[in-house]
Amino acid sequence: MSIKLHIAESNFVIREGLKAVFDRQAEIDIVGITDKSDQLKDEILGSNPQVLLINYDTHDFHASDVMQSLRLIPGLRVVGMTSSCDPDTLRKLLDAGLSAHLMSDCDQDEIVDSVISSARGEKFFCGKVLDILNASKGMNSEHSCEPVTISERELEILQLVAQGLTTKQIAEKVHLSFHTVMTHRKNMMGKLGINNTAGLIIYAVRENLISPNRFLFSESKSTS
Repeated sequence: MSIKLHIAESNFVIREGLKAVFDRQAEIDIVGITDKSDQLKDEILGSNPQVLLINYDTHDFHASDVMQSLRLIPGLRVVGMTSSCDPDTLRKLLDAGLSAHLMSDCDQDEIVDSVISSARGEKFFCGKVLDILNASKGMNSEHSCEPVTISERELEILQLVAQGLTTKQIAEKVHLSFHTVMTHRKNMMGKLGINNTAGLIIYAVRENLISPNRFLFSESKSTS
């Protein structure tokens, strides 16, 4: 079943670019496109999307449009997109239920992946946004009691990291962009409070997410 996506973007060029990107995705169906804030309420109620992708930092759309949309449709997944990211605004949107956040200069693979991940119930942040979140005072303490969840995609990438594949090799293997794979790695590190690859692998072994015999020592065994 296709993911029902509604796009809210005031800039014509960006709007058309997003439409072209998603039109090429078999698993995503654009059910609505809105270019003005005062039309968004009626149009998303009419299209009833699973995911709303909204550029809320424009002269037409604002953070209040994100909040209203989340209230209007229970279970709606919202992907925010901006050219700049204010940490205070982002914290409020996360508390309200924002699913994902991108910067407007993210590549098309990452934009598509954010929509697919959000539809699956996962959180998704581009690397630049994650850096802002991690650097923002109060974020760790505010969200430290929440359970840490590693998504299926993150687990897949974690297993490949443990096998010794480079980010470029992982990107080619799972058919994602280099930047998207880097984002997933940063997401995992941010969730777990880890700052290097070795820490990721140690965590994965400790939590039995991967087998140390299979992933960490298979190469040394074969060469001994």
